[in-house]
Amino acid sequence: MNKKISNKYLQLKSDEVLSKIIERRKELGISQTMMADYLHITLSGYYKVEKGETKLDLFRLFEIAYFLKIDTKEFF
Repeated sequence: MNKKISNKYLQLKSDEVLSKIIERRKELGISQTMMADYLHITLSGYYKVEKGETKLDLFRLFEIAYFLKIDTKEFF
């Protein structure tokens, strides 16, 4: 039987994805406000996404990738 993935590993991977989102957003000159508007969430809601306080689901990750003009594979 396969071993369960640790929470520490999952948090590390999550942090890496969020770092890439932030890096790409800044690279394109997109503000957090612009991201929040595109995603139809509040600025504080988007801030929580980038800080990892709100977990991303796949649908939201695909939305972010589309807006940032990046293939989701680039996050991993």
